[in-house]
Amino acid sequence: MRQIKAERVGDVAAVTGPGFEYHKAGQLAVFKQCGKVPSLRAAKAFCKMFTS
Repeated sequence: MRQIKAERVGDVAAVTGPGFEYHKAGQLAVFKQCGKVPSLRAAKAFCKMFTS
């Protein structure tokens, strides 16, 4: 089973998980779905909480 990997350095954050990538630099944020995501709502909620 793949895990979610989250890294943050200052204003730059990167979250990768099974089927998605999320990158945020300052006010610019990009969510990219690369395949099937087990729970899209949970993935987006985690990214939002991690970067806020």
